[in-house]
Amino acid sequence: MSLRPELFRYLREFLLHKSGLVLDDSKLYLIRSRVQALLRNFEISDMDALAQQIKRDENSKLAHHFLDAMTTNETLFFRDTYPFEALKTLVFPELIHVGNGHGNIKIWSAASSKGQEPYSIAMTASETVPMADKRVSILGTDLSESAIAYAREAKYSQMEVQRGMPVKQLVRFFTQEGLDWFVCDELKEMLTFQNGNLVNDALVSQVRRFGPFDIVFCRNVLIYFSPEERMNVIDRLAKTMKKGGYLFTGATEIPEGHYSKWECVMFKGKRLWKLL
Repeated sequence: MSLRPELFRYLREFLLHKSGLVLDDSKLYLIRSRVQALLRNFEISDMDALAQQIKRDENSKLAHHFLDAMTTNETLFFRDTYPFEALKTLVFPELIHVGNGHGNIKIWSAASSKGQEPYSIAMTASETVPMADKRVSILGTDLSESAIAYAREAKYSQMEVQRGMPVKQLVRFFTQEGLDWFVCDELKEMLTFQNGNLVNDALVSQVRRFGPFDIVFCRNVLIYFSPEERMNVIDRLAKTMKKGGYLFTGATEIPEGHYSKWECVMFKGKRLWKLL
């Protein structure tokens, strides 16, 4: 399915402006693969027509659904394992000690997708922090409204819970109904989900009432931004965090901001970051 070069350039600029997502010429296939359902649902003949409709009204329902389709990424429970081991053996014990065992712990999952990451954080907190359901609050944000709605429903398929979920946690924190698994109330009480755009300066004000955060997860999303936008995002995250707060990024993502400064903390050969 063809897309005229000038309309492909327009869609790339639209995605960059609205979401920070950078697509080079080799990623035309990605747009093609992700808009097939949109073409059917909106009864649009081809990709040229889709681009032209978005261009006519960038705030339309179609434009919104296009952004949603392009920015929804697959994830899984306890992804990469080590961040949750670090929470359990390093970060939570440190925060419990600083708070003399009584302080509240505030966490932000800044690209929470369909909820697997923040629910994994909540499970780890429940197993580590005394009275975690009363003391730990977790905010999950994502640009995709459909992903946030999915996370709020807290219902996962058998295939989803089989990806990364240890049986011990599945039995303790989920209940099964037919082929679906539902997150227990103990975890849900810790969580709040909202839409949030990492490339929008207004996000800082939006999340400030939930912070300042002791811990921020922003994993495997910075790689999709331009170098300049990555620095802007890192500075936005820093504005919401406590000094000495921990930032978790993807394994290859380094938090370089225009203004914020970070200390590298090694954990089992992996890098965590503390705000200076």
